[in-house]
Amino acid sequence: MALIGIGFIDLVVTAVLHERGLITELNPIMKPLIEQSEWLFVAVKGMTLLLAWAVMVRFFETHKDFVRKASLAGALAYSGIWLVWFIAGTIHAS
Repeated sequence: MALIGIGFIDLVVTAVLHERGLITELNPIMKPLIEQSEWLFVAVKGMTLLLAWAVMVRFFETHKDFVRKASLAGALAYSGIWLVWFIAGTIHAS
């Protein structure tokens, strides 16, 4: 469940920092949503995370190994993408 935890931490941190004007959203899919409303962003991203959780729970009993590997790969990819965007944003802000 690390993937879902990382996603929710990212959701909260992104919404709060954007609302305070400290960051811009770099994800081209989510950017128009957060620019319209942080609450819209939270609702859409929250629903995608809940859907991912529901799918993992649904298939865990019959596909434990796959769900574990997919969750780990997703958590690593999510963290890696976030790190690259963070570094890019930091360099861009300098």
